Amino acid sequence: MPQNKVLRIFFHVLFWIFIISFFTFIYGIREGKYFELFEVLLGTLPLDMLYTYFLIYFLIPELLLKKRYLVFILSFIFSFSIVVVIEWTINFFILYPSIYGNYQGWQENIGYFSGAGLMIYVSLGFVILLASTIKLSRHWLQSQQDKAQLEIQNRKSELALLRSQVNPHFLFNTLNNIDTLIRKNPDKASDSVLKLSEIMRYFIYEATSDKVPLEKEVDYLRNFIELQRIRHKDPGFIRFRVSGSPGNMIIAPMLFIPFVENAFKHGTKGDRIPAITVDLWIDHKEIRFEVVNFVERHHEYIKDAGKGIGLANVIRRLDLIYPWQYSLSINEDEEKYMIALKIKMI
Repeated sequence: MPQNKVLRIFFHVLFWIFIISFFTFIYGIREGKYFELFEVLLGTLPLDMLYTYFLIYFLIPELLLKKRYLVFILSFIFSFSIVVVIEWTINFFILYPSIYGNYQGWQENIGYFSGAGLMIYVSLGFVILLASTIKLSRHWLQSQQDKAQLEIQNRKSELALLRSQVNPHFLFNTLNNIDTLIRKNPDKASDSVLKLSEIMRYFIYEATSDKVPLEKEVDYLRNFIELQRIRHKDPGFIRFRVSGSPGNMIIAPMLFIPFVENAFKHGTKGDRIPAITVDLWIDHKEIRFEVVNFVERHHEYIKDAGKGIGLANVIRRLDLIYPWQYSLSINEDEEKYMIALKIKMI
């Protein structure tokens, strides 16, 4: 027999032991009314058990949980009334004669709405209320767990999709850069291939994880910038600075690179030195990342930032991975565009 089935039977037995103990205390030991205890155990409890299982395994799952509320209410009232009538009939014609014996006055004092009759309503109501509460509580907890699990799976699927969008975007840009270098300077192209191999190794073996060491993410970012730096005559075209030590910190992969990619794509090709600045500040509580680039037509940058592959995907990933833990500000003027990201490390 499966372990979960054995455990379920155990809890059911425990439940009915509790019910019997409860009525023993209420109607037996406390009051000394052992005939009422006898009545409850023999006259009402068996039918209470049958009706309880009918309620929690049919009426609740087939009607209540399927939002057939009117049918459930009518079915409940009808079935509850039938059970009460049956229990009272058993008591009146079988149990009470055996309890009261030759005493002839008991029939005048016992009826549907007498104290004994009321006890049937109360006892049955108590049992089904307790059983229904347990049943509905378990259903609610299970539905919450299923909902959380589904949300996790949806987030994993969405993150995988977003990551698959980011990676090819970077790869296409890099290959175009290498193609340009092959024609202009084969030696630099060879160096670029080595840098690209390190980046691809990161893609394959590291970036597929949900979290990566921050140190490796920084190395990846540095390789990317060095690869881009080779394209420009002035190596000071971009400035990259890291303050603080990554230590053992971990972070979601591929969060920083789209900001840098867009800075290269839309930064001015003028003589400003540096035209792009990338700064990363690290401490044990938070990470701050800032990219500033000078622009000639900043509206093009804004247009690209809000569509398809690029910043929109990064923002969505941040919403999924670091909800309420990050802040992102985007500022612009006529000359430069600045993005500042802050992530609290919890």
